[in-house]
Amino acid sequence: MILITIIHLLLLLVAFSSLTATNFEQFGLKLYSTVNQNKKNENIFLSPASISLAMSMCTVGAQQETLNQMLKTFEVSSRKELIKTAEQIMHIFSIANQDKQVQLKLANRLYAQKAYQLQEEYLKIVQNSFKADIKLEDFENEGAQAVQRINTWVEQQTNNLIRNLLSIKDVSPETRLIIINSIYFKGTWIKEFNKNLTNENADFHETNGKISKVALMHQREKFAYAEDNDLRVQIVHVPYKSENKDIEFVFTVILPNRGVQLDVVEQKLASQPDSMQKLLSHQNIRTEELHLYLPKFKMEATFELSDILQQLGMKDAFSSYKANFTGSEAAAATAVIIGIYASINPPSQPIEFKADRPFLFFIRESRQNIVLFSGRFISPPTNS
Repeated sequence: MILITIIHLLLLLVAFSSLTATNFEQFGLKLYSTVNQNKKNENIFLSPASISLAMSMCTVGAQQETLNQMLKTFEVSSRKELIKTAEQIMHIFSIANQDKQVQLKLANRLYAQKAYQLQEEYLKIVQNSFKADIKLEDFENEGAQAVQRINTWVEQQTNNLIRNLLSIKDVSPETRLIIINSIYFKGTWIKEFNKNLTNENADFHETNGKISKVALMHQREKFAYAEDNDLRVQIVHVPYKSENKDIEFVFTVILPNRGVQLDVVEQKLASQPDSMQKLLSHQNIRTEELHLYLPKFKMEATFELSDILQQLGMKDAFSSYKANFTGSEAAAATAVIIGIYASINPPSQPIEFKADRPFLFFIRESRQNIVLFSGRFISPPTNS
């Protein structure tokens, strides 16, 4: 079982005095690549879907050059196209919400300063297309109480896994709007690992030659599997239980062959925009019996997205002098908190898929290829 909670406090909007799914997919790849450049030799974990949705809510309130930059970053031509993409993603979440085997919960909420005028058109879009609700707060006079109420709501949305998301330092009397997007995911693999087969003291070979210890789970089963001779990697897709045939959530691992450095694989994927889509496409997948070894781990990450999004092209959105959010009339600052709580023919020999070295991992809805979470496992976290 793997349990994942992500909260994105993506916008603290402050008043100043004077995607078809492919669009989100490309944005997610660019986002990961940029984070990778800023966090060399570190574990990475983020939610492309969550960040895309939250930044989309920001984009539909932008104007002029700010809007143009944000649309270009998403690789869409108009607000209408971006909203349509977001609605498709929201539809998948709506379907999954009815599935008793998978817990996938998405919540969008806007906290606005009392008497702060948001444009009616903007409110209709975020309420209808993003299913966001609106709450009024008094950041000017009751900042501490507002922070407490927001944190309480976040805890409720994440089964108490994320506590104290905001501190009193995160709001000021000038705060006018806070946009919060949260995703909670809890899934059970169809083929669960037997605890008795876990090696609690297995070797994990890090890139720098260091050998760390990790709990390595094992099972011998048939899985969707692929290989790529150009990248020199193995790929496995471990499915989660689901009662709905229209959706399929999988845990995907891309494992470089022994002797192949993960950063070389990442560089190739970044330089060939269509390579990831090709790598994960169904036409390259076959069913194989595997000796599958995966480490048990927890991963937490906290990082600022504002610099990363500026590198992707959203420059004016994070400038207090140039930002133009006429729909929400503001500039933006960003913080992210992430927690991950883990034939008749003679039979051929099982293929070994042993993730005892750095690898990439994803939690995806495979039919629409929506990447909910993506990450890089470089070394066992200290809290594993």
